[in-house]
Amino acid sequence: MSSTTVPEAGEAVQEENDNNDIEYVEVDASTKELDLTRHRIKKIEGFDFLHSIEHLCLRWNLIKKIENLHMLVTLTELDLYDNQITKIENLDELVNLESLDLSFNRITVLENLSALKKLKNAYFVHNKIRKIEGLDELTELEYLELGDNQIRKIENLSKNTKIKRLFLGANQIANIENLDLLNDIEVLSLPANAIQEIKGLNNLKALRELYLSQNGVKCITGLENNTNLEILDLNYNRLISISNIDHLQKLTDFWAKKNNVC
Repeated sequence: MSSTTVPEAGEAVQEENDNNDIEYVEVDASTKELDLTRHRIKKIEGFDFLHSIEHLCLRWNLIKKIENLHMLVTLTELDLYDNQITKIENLDELVNLESLDLSFNRITVLENLSALKKLKNAYFVHNKIRKIEGLDELTELEYLELGDNQIRKIENLSKNTKIKRLFLGANQIANIENLDLLNDIEVLSLPANAIQEIKGLNNLKALRELYLSQNGVKCITGLENNTNLEILDLNYNRLISISNIDHLQKLTDFWAKKNNVC
């Protein structure tokens, strides 16, 4: 076992090296940002002394459970990307959190998020989530990333009216629906799904970027009101012709390679 000398104003955080020996990382108690990426941390513990911490990054570790964070009420950003977490829990005290990244874990249900009233950015990429739910209280949410999950339907987002960027690629979604109240959406990303028809976008007049590559779209329809579109991605679909885009005067990037256009 080896350790660093702990300064008078700080403490040490445990980590495990490649030889399974416990080591200690010297941390000042007043630090506002702490990055412990790739430190083979197995358990969240020993952070209570961080009375001013705002950004905590625990990416690429071996953490299985969210715990022992209740004292970190100053946190605005929590990054737990690529761990072994199976459940969202024990976040109720983090009322100042604005950004949460739980991508590349083993989460199956969106739950226990209602206390995060200030959350603006939420990332849940590459989990095992089957349903969009549990986000009703997150009314400040602006950026939601749920790509590479097992979601079949766009739903339960009517309270999240401030969303500007919504990413749902690599799921099992068949229909673009239930987005009528999300008038602020600027970026909608739905590649690699099972969408065959462009529809449900009439109210999204602020939409600037629409990504629908790797779907089954056969014709371009449903974009009559989306005159602010700047990027339209329809690569790898089943288009047989290019039409109904002349009115998109702001369009700067239109992608439609690997289709059936003659």
